[in-house]
Amino acid sequence: PSLVLIVLADQLGRSVGDMYKGAWGPSLLQVLLFAFFTFLVSVFKPEWVPAIPKEDLKLRGWALVKKALAGILPAGVLIFLVLGTLLLGLATPTEAGAMGTIGALVLAIQRNPGLNRFGRIVFWTGVAAAGVAAVIGFFAFKSVPFKIALGALYTCIVYVCIRGLFIPDLRVLLVRAVKATMRLTAMVIFILIGSTCFSIVFQGVDGGRWLEHLLTDLPGGVWGFLIVVNLFVFFIAFFLDFFEIVFIIVPLLAPIAKTLLTPVVGEEAALIWFGVMLCVNLQTSFMHPPFGFALFYLRGVAPKEVKSSDIYMGAIPWVFLQMILVALVVAFPKQVTMFLDKPLNIDYDKVKIEMPVDSFPSGEDPTKAIERGLRK
Repeated sequence: PSLVLIVLADQLGRSVGDMYKGAWGPSLLQVLLFAFFTFLVSVFKPEWVPAIPKEDLKLRGWALVKKALAGILPAGVLIFLVLGTLLLGLATPTEAGAMGTIGALVLAIQRNPGLNRFGRIVFWTGVAAAGVAAVIGFFAFKSVPFKIALGALYTCIVYVCIRGLFIPDLRVLLVRAVKATMRLTAMVIFILIGSTCFSIVFQGVDGGRWLEHLLTDLPGGVWGFLIVVNLFVFFIAFFLDFFEIVFIIVPLLAPIAKTLLTPVVGEEAALIWFGVMLCVNLQTSFMHPPFGFALFYLRGVAPKEVKSSDIYMGAIPWVFLQMILVALVVAFPKQVTMFLDKPLNIDYDKVKIEMPVDSFPSGEDPTKAIERGLRK
């Protein structure tokens, strides 16, 4: 689940769920684009993507499937806890993040050798209770058996988490994670305070009106605006972190984007399209310096013989692929809007609610009668 989408949703005044729905199309297109590029490399430059030597393939058949599932299923559970609950409307972004955190903590404890046998039995009991709760909840969400299964699940989670606090290496990692989270939160809050002050001053000197006239009068109309904005965001990402871009730049562009994009995709989808477009664009900042978080991560896990310059050069094709994806999102907004809920076209002028006059005692004011009924 994308942190950039959550922050963009906040600044654009749109729901996180709608932002995720709008990102489905570009996400699938990105997977296909990257897979197609990898396939072309394997055809024309097979030495760049050599196959795993047969002598290194020690696992085969069901053993290989089990090992693959052991890596895939935990990640799938975490993705559902965060993304699935958001899309299904079962949780707010804050609640979904909390469930993802607890899920990651429980999985980390289960995979640690320090968890005793009874703790593992409790863990698998919780897994069984979660399965039972999911099945019962699908048919009878408010039934007593569902609540019992959910209570058993909560009890198992609490026990495993408390047991994990007595594992020394996990306790050290948890303290580090909490400290890193607090530092990141403090950084974001101070950026938000600074960007709010900047926005107030900028709007106070009619900067918003000047910017609106500048961007609406560009050659090409809507498409000229989108091209200029995406080029600007791409180059500014070399100097600013994505938090700073979202908190400082996006609030200035959002009103103009809503005005220009509404005739193209409608009022409800205008800022969703704009937000997903910026999210795809900002992904390039993870693949080029100085804020290339993906590059720093690869530097940390790559062998020493792999130079940092090799990693930087190797990221160039992927940056270009990402820019192609930005162009496709700009040219074909349908891939964003097709997953959104269709707005209900209701003419509120034609909505009429009739209340029979006989409902009120003779001579009594209807407003007072309604208030009396509410008090009862």
